[in-house]
Amino acid sequence: MSIPDASLLLDPARFAREIDGKPVRLFMLRNRRGMAVCVTNYGAKIEQVLVPDRKGNFDDVVLGYESIEGVVGGAPSVGAFIGRYAGRIENARFMLGGIEHQLAANNGPHCLHGGLRGSRFQVFDAVQNNPSSVEMRYVFADGEEGFPGTLALRLMYSVTEDNELVLDYEAVALDTPTVANFTTHAFFNLEGLKSMQSGNALGHEVMIRANRYFEMTAELTATGKLLPVEGTPFDFRQPVVLDTRVRNPLAAGDVAGYDDCFAIDHPAAGELALCARVSAPASGRVMEVWSTEPTMQFYTGMLAGEPLAGGPGKGGRRYVQQQSLCFEPQGYPNAPNVPAFPSAVYEPGQGRQGRTLYRFSISP
Repeated sequence: MSIPDASLLLDPARFAREIDGKPVRLFMLRNRRGMAVCVTNYGAKIEQVLVPDRKGNFDDVVLGYESIEGVVGGAPSVGAFIGRYAGRIENARFMLGGIEHQLAANNGPHCLHGGLRGSRFQVFDAVQNNPSSVEMRYVFADGEEGFPGTLALRLMYSVTEDNELVLDYEAVALDTPTVANFTTHAFFNLEGLKSMQSGNALGHEVMIRANRYFEMTAELTATGKLLPVEGTPFDFRQPVVLDTRVRNPLAAGDVAGYDDCFAIDHPAAGELALCARVSAPASGRVMEVWSTEPTMQFYTGMLAGEPLAGGPGKGGRRYVQQQSLCFEPQGYPNAPNVPAFPSAVYEPGQGRQGRTLYRFSISP
């Protein structure tokens, strides 16, 4: 068994702080094959994933930060578990039970990823009972960011012997009806940290198991229509090398980048299904995305080379758009404002569970 060099691992001491009077820590999850994942309970953020390439060399394949100061000062979505509502809610409002609820607007007039102080800015209560998993909990208060109802969230991160990073969540409405939609927002580059610092991710080959994608307004809110991918730049049913589609200047059939939601072809609602497969030619690393969620947002960034918000990441370098890829399984976007979509409402006492996993392997 090969294992990563200890010098590659993040230093937990640099994450040991208090924020809002609550302890923040870095939790390291490992399996017997050498895979290592580091997660902080500030925003339940994935800060490091070490997996081998085809030569057995370990490298870090996610964007992240080297200290809690870096996390707090960095791009808020990097690595985060997103709630209470992932994606955009149009005009930061919705009707529920005949009452209009006005939310915190943090993306123009819209509410994005839970608002100004969604879960990506919160300290989760965390307990690690074994070397391969950590449990985190957070309770969204009634009225927090404008959302009605108290909602209790339990989240488990696990690393398996099959080199999988597994996220299991359960959320329960405690008092009045509310809405919720969760996702994970890790930024991946399977070529490893050096490529993140010097190149982009457009040489990756991507397959997305979806026959339809969501029509969006110019401000990226879902209209309620689903469109066929066939004959469009959104057809990833067969593997596509991204730099054959993502180009600047644009030519016919090209796009500047992706920030789009796909309706995943599930064999049965609520069952674990393959959402996407991505591979990196130089390293040989392959990642499959599996989830019980019905849709998946695919994000590259739209402005090649544009710096992400906040300060520098690992190695002191600024992260930029299109140097990494996000695969974000979740519920239907903007569902509280689209009656035709499956309901995002949680009734009091009602719990919902979800699972997303990232499975790493090697191509020959």
